[in-house]
Amino acid sequence: MKKIIFIYFLLFPFLLDAQKIDLLILDGVRYKGKLINYSKFDIRDKDSGQLSFLINKFNDTLKIDIDRNFKLKINKFSEYYHFTKKTWNNIELSGRGIFISKGLVNKKLYNFGIGSGIYTIDRINFIPIYLKNFYDFYPTNRKATFKLFAENNIGFSIGKDLGIEDYIKTEGGFYWNPSLGIKKSVGKTHISLKLGYLFQNYFSEHNNWWGFWGPIDMLLPEQNLSDDIIRRDGSFKRMTLSFSVFF
Repeated sequence: MKKIIFIYFLLFPFLLDAQKIDLLILDGVRYKGKLINYSKFDIRDKDSGQLSFLINKFNDTLKIDIDRNFKLKINKFSEYYHFTKKTWNNIELSGRGIFISKGLVNKKLYNFGIGSGIYTIDRINFIPIYLKNFYDFYPTNRKATFKLFAENNIGFSIGKDLGIEDYIKTEGGFYWNPSLGIKKSVGKTHISLKLGYLFQNYFSEHNNWWGFWGPIDMLLPEQNLSDDIIRRDGSFKRMTLSFSVFF
């Protein structure tokens, strides 16, 4: 399923470009294409009072007088909004937690900032502090309101058991979450959906009587058992899907 979502992310901007077409209905015939020119009649201009329409199917331009009986449907779309201020803000929600970040640099190829948040894996609450950078790489024209982007979050997480003391001891470690996503410009904000890969180092200790946890009681290569305590020193690796807003 996640592979399908990833492929959809890659194809989605191309499908959007294909849908950005205008429609001309003339003498009951529908033509799909692009409006090139529309001008009202002006006695000073002999070429005024005409409509020029590029028909995709024939790759040819149709010119008609505007006093003819026709209908025209224009597919309007706004240009992609680029932040003009020096900083940006980001709020991100995923199935595992919530994150906030603040931009320090706002450049075309370098959007650098810092962030933090909280998320949970196997009853361990991680609080990461990370550096964030993202780059919009496709399409490059301003007319597209959707952009593919790459993002990288890297830093260090504090690992705590904030529940009912399920663990005897927990520690965090190296945190890394690269991702690819789709971003849409909505007014002066960007909304995005992205697919990422989470790598989180950790250490934990818990008693060896948690039978209801199931597979966690099985000794894994990164676990050891002594004094009836299971110690785990390794890393979590997870695919992530998240929604975020830039403003």
